[in-house]
Amino acid sequence: MNTTMLSTSLLVFTTIWGLSVLLLWMRPRIELIWKIAASGIFGFYVWFFYKDLLQGYKQFEKDWYMVTIAFIKEFSALIFANMFFLWPLALIIIFYKADDVGAERLLKFMCIFTLVVWLVFTLYTFFSKQIDTFLFHTLREMIPNAR
Repeated sequence: MNTTMLSTSLLVFTTIWGLSVLLLWMRPRIELIWKIAASGIFGFYVWFFYKDLLQGYKQFEKDWYMVTIAFIKEFSALIFANMFFLWPLALIIIFYKADDVGAERLLKFMCIFTLVVWLVFTLYTFFSKQIDTFLFHTLREMIPNAR
């Protein structure tokens, strides 16, 4: 992953994380100390990656469409590569899960999710030029304010 993609990914994931922390504060049955701890950890990461977050924001502000499309493409490739991590983790969770129905649902989800990821990855491999043309030119012309 290149530096540009890292700053874009950091911006997207930090935004989601920040919204999640806000939702955590609205949750009534969690002790205040854990809410403060979660907010402190989030604050530390924002402080630590501040320059990269600022760079990602500037890129997003400059050309939001290209940044969004590039992030989606990179994220889909990351999902495909991270199956080597997700599958063993899911199988361990399934083994230790007390609920048989939940274990079976997780296994079904992982199988269907993997097939969908394989399908998307295979289609993109064979039709990458057409898909890129659609994403970077045709769709961009359809969306107003996408420079």
